[in-house]
Amino acid sequence: MSLQGRRILDAPMRLMVQARQIYVYALAARRSWHDGAHVLVEQAYASMVRDFCHRDGRDGWAYSVMRDGTVADSTRDLYAHAFVLLAIASYVEVTGKSTALAIADETLAFLDANLVASQGGGYAETWPHRDGHRRQNPHMHLFEALLALWECSQQRRYLERAEELFVLLKSRFFQSGSGALIEYFDDGLRPAVGLDGTIVEPGHHYEWCWLLRRFEKATGRQEANALVNALYAHADRNGFDSEGLVIDEICADGTPKTQSRRLWPMTEAIKCNLVEGVRGRAGCLDKAAVLAGLLARRFLEPALQGTWIDRLDAEGRSSCDFVPASSLYHMIGAIDELRQVALDRVSD
Repeated sequence: MSLQGRRILDAPMRLMVQARQIYVYALAARRSWHDGAHVLVEQAYASMVRDFCHRDGRDGWAYSVMRDGTVADSTRDLYAHAFVLLAIASYVEVTGKSTALAIADETLAFLDANLVASQGGGYAETWPHRDGHRRQNPHMHLFEALLALWECSQQRRYLERAEELFVLLKSRFFQSGSGALIEYFDDGLRPAVGLDGTIVEPGHHYEWCWLLRRFEKATGRQEANALVNALYAHADRNGFDSEGLVIDEICADGTPKTQSRRLWPMTEAIKCNLVEGVRGRAGCLDKAAVLAGLLARRFLEPALQGTWIDRLDAEGRSSCDFVPASSLYHMIGAIDELRQVALDRVSD
């Protein structure tokens, strides 16, 4: 939407955003937040399959389409496919229609056939392949989707795939020397040459911590705890500006790199601190409360009601001229964790 709350109708519709919205609607249905949420889940899921899957006669899911149904970008993107899998898991969880898992299995088979990397493990970014860095981020969201598929189905094959990505996290993405999670890699999944190979996003540290606690619960693998401790410590020590907003990018040594501040790292820091606080990590519930207040004051209250500011520049001004729907996925997750802690406190 525009900053004035109007739809921007000439922008292509991205697969990733459609899938994230299904996740949002499904969570709203499960929590009884909206009477029509179940209908929205069914409608959004049906349109995602209709408009993106095999849309151009090829296997996999198109990256984006126009509103008339024509394909805007036929690239098969790992990041977007990860969210398709999360959307399917969300759909199954709320509807009970486990037949949709067949589409998840077909999607995973497509990834195995076309995007498995020739070096270093994991998956390539796109098919057809493009030059450029490989990233940890799509693998993180694939890890998230596989956990969700396991949770909605209890079918072991999804958890086994998540375990493979956990190994990749330990052996490739996480750098034990600095305690940091590197973002960009070469074709062999070694840290990229130069400054790019030192870039860290504190928001992803918090996101991984939240996911690793789910993984730990599902598998009982206690070695996840050491990774959480290291990732949390690095982000907590280096990831904030003087106002208390999460920094977009820093270097592995803790020096700031990018001066902008985005909404989504704030939500992931809230989620992580809530989960860690419930587990007994000192000070985390208070940190989550402070972060929630900052999120409201800096990103929500200055925007038109029902919308949000996605990014602030170095001077604290909005630097995005539209309201990206993709951010709702992050906000709804933070709201759900806040809700759970509030319910737990009431029951106590």
